[in-house]
Parts: sequence; C-alpha cells; structure tokens
Amino acid sequence: MKKFIFVLGFAFITAITLNSDTFYVDGNDPLANNSNPGTINLPWLTIQHAADQLMPGDTVFIRNAVYHENVITTRSGNINQGYIVFSTYPGENFTLDGTGVGDHTGLRIYHSFIIIDGWEISNWTENGIWISEAHNIFINNCDVHDVFYGIGISDSTHDFELNNVELYNFDLYGFDASPGNGACYNGILNNCIARNARDPQQNVDGFALGHGDQHNFTFNHCTAYDVFDGFDISSRNTSLNSCRAYNCWNGGFKLWEDSVVLINCIGYNCTGSNVELDWSGNPTRTEIINSTFYGAQTYTIWIENQNDTLYLFNSILSGGDNIGLAFEQYSTDNYFGNCNLFHNYNQSRAIAVAYTDEFSLSDVQSGIWTSYSNQDSNSIVEFNPANIFLDYNSGDFHLCPQSPAIDQASGQYAPNYDFEGNPRPYGSGYDIGAYEYQGVGVEEINTIYFNHHSATSIIINNCSIQIIFSIDSIEDVNLSIYNLAGQKIDQIISSPLIPGTYCYHWDVNKHDICHNQLLYAILTAGEQTYVAKIIVME
Repeated sequence: MKKFIFVLGFAFITAITLNSDTFYVDGNDPLANNSNPGTINLPWLTIQHAADQLMPGDTVFIRNAVYHENVITTRSGNINQGYIVFSTYPGENFTLDGTGVGDHTGLRIYHSFIIIDGWEISNWTENGIWISEAHNIFINNCDVHDVFYGIGISDSTHDFELNNVELYNFDLYGFDASPGNGACYNGILNNCIARNARDPQQNVDGFALGHGDQHNFTFNHCTAYDVFDGFDISSRNTSLNSCRAYNCWNGGFKLWEDSVVLINCIGYNCTGSNVELDWSGNPTRTEIINSTFYGAQTYTIWIENQNDTLYLFNSILSGGDNIGLAFEQYSTDNYFGNCNLFHNYNQSRAIAVAYTDEFSLSDVQSGIWTSYSNQDSNSIVEFNPANIFLDYNSGDFHLCPQSPAIDQASGQYAPNYDFEGNPRPYGSGYDIGAYEYQGVGVEEINTIYFNHHSATSIIINNCSIQIIFSIDSIEDVNLSIYNLAGQKIDQIISSPLIPGTYCYHWDVNKHDICHNQLLYAILTAGEQTYVAKIIVME
C-alpha cells in the first residue's frame, strides 16, 4: 500500500537570546549617524561602528543599502552570554561592496562566537570574507561574488559552519581552509554552492581544504561547477554527503588525505576526472558509496599510487571517453569493490592497470576482471547509458524504469537515504548509484505555507518527510510526531542544539499508521513552538 504525505505550515525559528540588545544600521536613512543610539528610528551609519559597539549576546540588523566599507570584528561572544549576530534586516538585502574602498578584504573575522546572516559581499580584490584564529563561527545565507578569493579560513580556526552560502565569479577559490599557523578542523558546510570561476587559466578550486593537518570536515548537499577542481580535499576524516561536481575543467572530486568518504555523490562532465586519488606522500583510505559518475574525458576514477586504498561500493562508473577505473601503478591490492555498475564509451578500457593490463566491459561482464582482482564479484555491466539513466544528456541521473542498477546494490554498505533524501531501500532491494528509484506514476502533492517570514522548507518524498529547520541560538529542541488524539507516535529529536540548519527524516512506513489519518509534527525550540499538519492518505 502506497501512502502519500501532505504537509502544511512549518515555521522558521528565529533567534532567541536572553539579556541581549538589538541595534540597527541603515546607510539610507538621512538621520543615520554613528553618534546615534542605534535604534530603529535613530540607527547607526556604518557596520564597522556596530562591530565596535556590540557585546556578547547582541544583534545588529543591517538595513537595505550598499555599504562601501570593510568590516573587522573587535570582540567575541561567548557560550554563556551568547553570540554576536550581524544580520540583514528581515525581508531586506544589503551589499558590502569594495568598489573604491582602500582595503582589499570585505569582512575579517578575528573573534569567536560570531554569526553572519544574509550578507551580500562583492567587488573585493582579495577575500570576500577572511576568518583567522576563531571558533564557533556561523556564516548563513550569504552571497559572495566578484572577488579574487571567496571565503578563506586559516590559522587554527575550528568549529565553524557555513549554511546556504553561494560563491561565484571568483579568481582563485570559492571556499578555502588552509593551515597557516595551525590546522583548521571541525568545519561543516551545508547547501553551499561554488560556481563560475572567472579565470580559466588559473587552478581555481570551488571548495578546497589545504594541505597540512586539516581534519574533520563535513560537506552536505554542496555543489561545485564551472571551476578547475570542484572539491580539492586535503583533509583527513572528511565526508562528502550528497555533493555534486560537474563541468569542472580538471577534476570533480580531487582527494588527497586519509579517511575521506563520498556518499550519494554525483560527478559528471569533468575534463580530467570525476574522481582522483592523488598521492600525498602517506597511505590513505577513500570510501565511495552509492555515488554516480558520468562523462569524464580522461578518467572516471583515477588512483595515482598503489598505497592509496579505494573502497568502491554500490556506485555507477559511466560515460567515460577514455578509461573508467584507472590504476596508475601496477597493482590492484589497494582496491576493494563490489555491487558497482560499469559503463564506458571506450568499451575496451573500462578498467586499466598501469596502462598495461586493460579490461573491457565484456571482460568485466564475463568475470575476467573479478578473477584478476578478486573484486566486483557482484558488479554488473551496461553497454548503453540510456538504459541506466532517465536523461543523462541533460544531467538527470535518476534511474530509468529498466535500469539494471535497480535492486542490485548491497544493503551492507547502502546509506539510509539517497541524494534527494528518499529512504533506502524503495522496493524489494537497494539500488546502485546516488538515486533510489521511486517508481513511475506516483502522485505527489507538495503544499507548503510559510509563516513568520520563514525560510524553512519541507520536502515530500512519497512515504518519507524531510523536515528542515534552523536555529540561531543554542536551544533545547524537541521534534515529535503526534496523532489527532494527542498521543506521541515518535520522538525524532530531543536534545540541545547549537545554531545551524538541521535536517531530519521521518518514514511513515516504519509505524503502524492507517491511511486517511491526520498527524502533527510539533517542533519546540526554547520557548517557541511550531506545528505542521501531516495527512496520510492511501
């Protein structure tokens, strides 16, 4: 029995800060002056003056204007009194523009417990944002563009988060974390985009983690395109979840360090490679799980050194013009793979070992490759990509109804959700690739009402609901599902959360729920409570 979920009205959680003051900057108000008290009627004139005045727990709302000034933080917030918050005024936009400004960087953050929300930063000859020796930093809902560097993080900066940040029209990188005077670590990037590098002659990275002792980074639903390298990852213990790199002039995912994991990732139409394991001088382990790659001109996946180990499961390697899976050196002892799907336009070079031992698609299909490598005993082959994907020519890598990838993956390695947040498995088994096939002819109704200037969204995926919400201060958060009688059916989360954007999934099939039933998702954060209706129908 199929169930469909309709969701109405989920509200965004605004910042709740105790014992704090709120101030205003308005560059267009003729009464604005830095000698004012900073009220909404008598606002300050410049953002820098606000930075000089704000104390821990304070918030400044910046009104719609173009501010030709650079900004430097002057003090930190703290865990007890709260973050210092620099936010665009609700419903408005402002720009920090470097045109005619003597300084070369728009925003410099040298302090901790800082939240930046809703800024547009443009036309700086160096960095849009530079962060150094700081921690507990949140950059939310910002656009950084027409700069030499986008957002640079260095000098032991740690425990920071970027949410819904878009970087474009840059010369050398969109986002970069480099060691400097100390390694950066514990960074999270959610729903960020790096695109459209300005200089095709440069080695321009979309997202880069510089060499050194960088560690513990997470990328969730981030995208890079029209850059030299999409994700240039030189950081150990780093995971990329549902990330996408395409139309890169060199590599989509360029991986250097140990314990790097790609799950539900997509790479396509990259000139050099979709994925490459580059030798850093130390042995590394890379895991690629339920990912989809298509259309690299040179290599779909390239392993430079035999001391770098690749674990490749439930993934699609397709559309390669030259070599699908390439081992630069004469060894496959560093490869562990199974339940993959191989397709290559150059059918004779589906797999190559040191460019000497080469295996065609037919060799993979007949088991010659498995006999040679002792791997891929349950992997499969397809000779026509039109039989795999819904529309690969337009970059749509959903599985088509006849795809051989359907129900052929291993549940041992498969994640619980696919690239879009659909639950795995759907149907009788797990699917190979980034997408779990959802069937055809499924009616979905996705009706969302936003309240209180909400930026929150709920995505309906057949029998699964994805709930996304944001908090701007540390709060005790409870998210639960109730029936019409007020009985709690499920508690999804009940714990303190730090500021950020959160995503939780709830699957109606895991509960004994009749169709045509009304449920409620109730979210409580601090003193605020929000309710969403869920109607379950047959």
